[in-house]
Amino acid sequence: MDFNARLIPLHRHPLGFIEAFTALGADQSALLAGTGISPAMFQMQEARISYHQWRALLANGVSQCRHPQLGLIVGLEFDWSFWGPMGFMLGCSPSLKEVAESFRRYMVTVQPFYALHAGRSNSYLDKGNRVVEPINYATSQDADPVLKDFLRQFRLVTTLRIWDSCGNKSVADPDIHVRLDLPQPSSYGYYDQLPCQSLEFGHTESSISGSIELVFKRFRPLRLRTYEHLQRECEQELERFAERFSFAERVRWHMRSHFTPELELNQVAEQLQIAPRNLSRRLSAEGETFRKLLHEIRMEIAVHHLRQSCLAVEEIADYTGFSCASSLRRAVKNWSGKTANELRIG
Repeated sequence: MDFNARLIPLHRHPLGFIEAFTALGADQSALLAGTGISPAMFQMQEARISYHQWRALLANGVSQCRHPQLGLIVGLEFDWSFWGPMGFMLGCSPSLKEVAESFRRYMVTVQPFYALHAGRSNSYLDKGNRVVEPINYATSQDADPVLKDFLRQFRLVTTLRIWDSCGNKSVADPDIHVRLDLPQPSSYGYYDQLPCQSLEFGHTESSISGSIELVFKRFRPLRLRTYEHLQRECEQELERFAERFSFAERVRWHMRSHFTPELELNQVAEQLQIAPRNLSRRLSAEGETFRKLLHEIRMEIAVHHLRQSCLAVEEIADYTGFSCASSLRRAVKNWSGKTANELRIG
């Protein structure tokens, strides 16, 4: 992807960070210095900036608002309107699972460079049917330790706010737990304001976890139509944006977001509002097939669970649509060159 291409909509995350940094005392002129962004652009309907401009904006904001927990501060105050229709989904999503899938699918319209990671597995099921979402995955700023810390703190807070807003609190176990791969700070500061029931430091991995019912069980039925309306708006935005990507990539995003063990071509075609034959034809024109994409997605999810979760191989086979554990083991060996046990150990 061209990091100089103007793909990021200014009125989404960039303006959100500008609002947050200036509210914390940053001077607007200094904040915009060297970014190629001017106040006149704030009023433009379709102003877009490049990845490099966005990075320069973040660097200016972090340098002007120095604080070891700046990412937490900004994340706690960042307004959902700067996420577009996705942000408004939080008030009406029927479940945490569904809004998480929507965020995964449509995040590219807010932060286009998220598309580089959009198809990769992240959360997984662990023992006791607990959903675990790692939050120490790579950011686009890992080469810069200061920006890396800022963005990881920001992601921690915004992800927790999504869990808190859309998790079903009426279930038997509504608690949200956080583990961080950080030493315990001398002062909790803004960590005390995080919307979770437990927070532990000193772990080998950073993650958020909760019961499967908190994540999957539907609620707020009277808001479902509003959620579906917002989803259609997001789909239209994605369609306009996705013209920059291949048809196969767009189908892959959709399949990954809607993956089930029984996923079929006709089902995906209906969801994408395209004839099954036309879907196959367009994939073929780009050297892809539905079967190949489905196998890749199934293997990515299976390998991810083998490496990350404590689920038995039999359970992972069932979750990813393999007929039995032996079938999964053979597929894993062919796919990765390693046995299932080697992946678990390594």
